[in-house]
Amino acid sequence: MDTSATGTAFPRRELTDGDDWAVRYVRSYLVLRMVVGVFGILLPVIMIMGEWLVLRGGVRVRGSLSAYYHSSMRDLFVATLAVTGVLLATYLAAEPRTREFWYSLIAGVAVLGVAFLPTERPGLLDGAARCGSTPMPSGCSPAQQQFGEETTATLHFACAAIFILSLARISSLFARDAARHRARGIAVVQRICSGIIVVAVVGVVAGELLDLELWRITPLYAGEVVSVWAFGISWLLASRDLTGRLAHPRP
Repeated sequence: MDTSATGTAFPRRELTDGDDWAVRYVRSYLVLRMVVGVFGILLPVIMIMGEWLVLRGGVRVRGSLSAYYHSSMRDLFVATLAVTGVLLATYLAAEPRTREFWYSLIAGVAVLGVAFLPTERPGLLDGAARCGSTPMPSGCSPAQQQFGEETTATLHFACAAIFILSLARISSLFARDAARHRARGIAVVQRICSGIIVVAVVGVVAGELLDLELWRITPLYAGEVVSVWAFGISWLLASRDLTGRLAHPRP
C-alpha cells in the first residue's frame, strides 16, 4: 500500500470511483486500519460505560483494564482484544518484508495472549483456593485452571508488555513514514504518541514500585489507558495520512 515502493500513485479519480473493484478493496483496507484505532480509544470507555448502561453493574474503575476479564464485561473485553489482535496480525500480510508488518504481527499475537491468558482474579482473600486446584474455583478460565493462576498472570503481563512496546515502535515507524512523505506535522505527533507509550510503561513500573495511587486509580490502570489512547490516536492519524496520500498523491 506504500506508493513510494513502486514509484506510482493511486489516482484520485480511482479512489473515488465506487464502481471500481480495486477501489472497494482499498477502502476496505482503510476502514480496517481506522477500526484498530477506534478500538484503542474506545476500550476504556466501553468497559466503564458498559457496566453502567448495559449491565447495570455500577461505575467502577478497576485496578487495571485486564481486571475487566473478571467482571460482567468479560465477553466484550475478550471480543474487543481478539478482534484487535486479528486485525493487527493480518492487516499488512501483503508486505511481509517490512518492519511494520513484523511489529504489527508481534503486537497482534501478544494482544491475543492478553485476551486469552487472564490476570489473577481480583479481591481474593488469604487462603482462598487458587485456579488449578480441584474442584475448580469460581471465576477461573480454562487457561488458569490448566497452567495455574500465577503462571497465567505472568504470561498475561509479559504479553501486555510486548503488545504495548510493539505499539510504541509501530508509532515511531509511522512517524518515519510520514516524514518521508513530507507530512512533518503528522510525523511529530506520531513521535509524541510513541514517546507517551514508553513514558506510560515507565510510569507503571515506577508507580507499582512506589505503591502510588491517585483517587483510587492505580498506576497500572492509568498507564494502560494512556497507552491505548496514544495507540488509537496514532493509528487514526496514520489512516488519515494514508487516505490523504492516496487521494492526493505527491510527485
